[in-house]
Amino acid sequence: MRTRARPRVRMRLAAAGALALSAALAGCSAGHGSPPGSTPSQSPSTLNSPSPHTTSPAELCTHLITYWAKQELDAGQGSGLDYQEKGLSDGQNEILLATLAAAREERAAHGAAAGDRLIEQQAQRGCAERYRNGTPTTDPWAQTKQPTPSGSP
Repeated sequence: MRTRARPRVRMRLAAAGALALSAALAGCSAGHGSPPGSTPSQSPSTLNSPSPHTTSPAELCTHLITYWAKQELDAGQGSGLDYQEKGLSDGQNEILLATLAAAREERAAHGAAAGDRLIEQQAQRGCAERYRNGTPTTDPWAQTKQPTPSGSP
């Protein structure tokens, strides 16, 4: 009897394991955070959640320029970082420098709040212009490269 009991126990354990695995997989397909037995289309969190927002290159540029311009002006002497350490491209740095020059004049004439508004406007305008046709793809080393004869690498 003992020998027959062991195969039955093993079969029951195997069946229970298979059942638990299928229940776990079914739970995963129902959607994270949804009540048991519901489908993703029935989940209240799915129905009311907004679609995800991807930050465009122009928006990221605007955020970076605005942040660093305010840091430079508020600190008085700058951060001591170069543009690459700030995470800026050469083109973004040009926007930052132009924005800083205009904001310094605006702050001197009309105060810090006016300077900050100008920073936001200039950054948004400069970045929108820079990224109007997508991401710039210019080669920063193009001016230093020598043309190669055809057929050679």
